[in-house]
Amino acid sequence: MKTCIFKATALAVALASGTPALADGFKPILTEDAFRTQVVGKRLLHGEDHMTFRANGQLAGNFGGKRLKGGWAWRERYWCRTLTTHSKNTDCQTWETDGRTFRVKREFGKGGGFEYTLR
Repeated sequence: MKTCIFKATALAVALASGTPALADGFKPILTEDAFRTQVVGKRLLHGEDHMTFRANGQLAGNFGGKRLKGGWAWRERYWCRTLTTHSKNTDCQTWETDGRTFRVKREFGKGGGFEYTLR
């Protein structure tokens, strides 16, 4: 019963603050300012792979043992990246975080997902 009350209280607080919270404590990143504050300049890990998103709109990292490079931009409520290595494509994604883990969903939040953790 305490868990239900806690979750209902957390949801009420989140709704009152204008930032929806998910039942598991994750909150969507809805603005470029929030993305820059929480993600840009930090090293993110995904298994053996890693990424860093720079303030100048560039991204760099390692994916599958190979260097990964490209650019990124914020478009409305989506983080969009264009790779210049590997598959050389563009994808816009939704991001949410619990403060240490970032859940990402491809294809405007309708595709497959994965998680990054802060190093």
